[in-house]
Amino acid sequence: MNTSFYNGISGIKSKQFGIDVWAGNIANINKPGFKYSNPEFSTVFDTQMANSLFDPLTSDIGVGSRVASTTINFQQGGFITTESKYDMAIEGNGWFGVLGMDGEKYYTRNGAFNRDAEGYLVDADGNYVTGTLSNNVQNGSIIQNPTMEISLTTPDAQTRINLPEELTIPPEATSFVNFKGSLDPKPIYEFDPDVGRKVEVPNIEVFRTNIFDNQGNANTLEITFRKQVPQPPSHTIWDAEAKLFDPDKNLLTTQNGQIGFNERGAIVSNTLTSIDNNGTPVILGFGTFYDPNIPNSGYDGLVSLTDLDSLRAIEKDGHGVGHLQEYGIDGYGNIIAQFDNGSSIPIAKVAIYHFQNDAGLERETPVYFHQTSNSGKPIFYKDAQGNVIESSRLQNRKLEMSNLDLANALTELLVMQKAFDASAKSITTSDQLIQNAINMKK
Repeated sequence: MNTSFYNGISGIKSKQFGIDVWAGNIANINKPGFKYSNPEFSTVFDTQMANSLFDPLTSDIGVGSRVASTTINFQQGGFITTESKYDMAIEGNGWFGVLGMDGEKYYTRNGAFNRDAEGYLVDADGNYVTGTLSNNVQNGSIIQNPTMEISLTTPDAQTRINLPEELTIPPEATSFVNFKGSLDPKPIYEFDPDVGRKVEVPNIEVFRTNIFDNQGNANTLEITFRKQVPQPPSHTIWDAEAKLFDPDKNLLTTQNGQIGFNERGAIVSNTLTSIDNNGTPVILGFGTFYDPNIPNSGYDGLVSLTDLDSLRAIEKDGHGVGHLQEYGIDGYGNIIAQFDNGSSIPIAKVAIYHFQNDAGLERETPVYFHQTSNSGKPIFYKDAQGNVIESSRLQNRKLEMSNLDLANALTELLVMQKAFDASAKSITTSDQLIQNAINMKK
């Protein structure tokens, strides 16, 4: 009878623990990045009843239950869309790392971040999000020839991420302009009173685009194409005159040349290859020349065919001075500064940490964990060459919610409650049996 008392008491204690765990899970269901816990139980010890050596069955009686442990379920939760441009959710394995006010580093799946008054990327508790900064920024300005790709180094080298409120990017002179389109060779006829009939006149097409000098000035490149009349029998030749004007429409320089096309309209020659842009030569690319040994060559740039799109600049570099408009975050964790001149430069990269054993992490708060000897130190996955592998992706303007299924949690809570009631009932039943045994003497 005493055994049933012990079983009932230990059952109440262990089931009360289970109720506490599931109640805590339910209480944190709306916290982004929360991972729920499972209570696990074991028998205190078993007693074996005496039996024959030849008995094929053993007879054990369990004496009490106890809490064995709690295991954390690290399954990914669902995503919700938010309005904050700094919110992030990890798609796949991995953890954000934050530097606490106590100087300790914690790990979380809660990506609800923002900028503080000093420009640091922080979470709702003021902990600093860690990552790698680029070497692009000096005194509030992007340096010339900035790094366009940021690589994580080592987990220990990650630091606080600062995003300046004001940021400028210096001008970059245009060095090339590539063109695509068609110069219409269809003859144009006008009446000539001197000869008393219509005669062919030159086709004229004018193209304009802005290019930047090394001071950031937006100069205007104007190219006038004039078809030669009369034309050679098997070719079409256009005279080309390139002019460069400053923002006040003053002529800076002029360059002349000729562009030739074969009878099929493919480009075969060009003497207008560049123009000086305030000390910087600008390469004018009209496409590769026709080569009979290369299929479809001569048609990747400028052609001379009827009923096609007019000439346009399809690719060029250079820009004026740019001022920061906003920050954006891509799927690899790069924080990209976007400028009003159209430039985009990565200035930091949010680190995603991994562990050999996530189950070994110790929960510090509902959504923050710290490393232990069981989890191992944080690592970055790397390939054979030592390059960091981006095994997970970030979803910007999204948050990962709790992975707890409320219906399942309520069911588990009810199971624990009924088990608690049953353990309590076993105590009262044992008490009645003892009372009956005592009364048997009377």
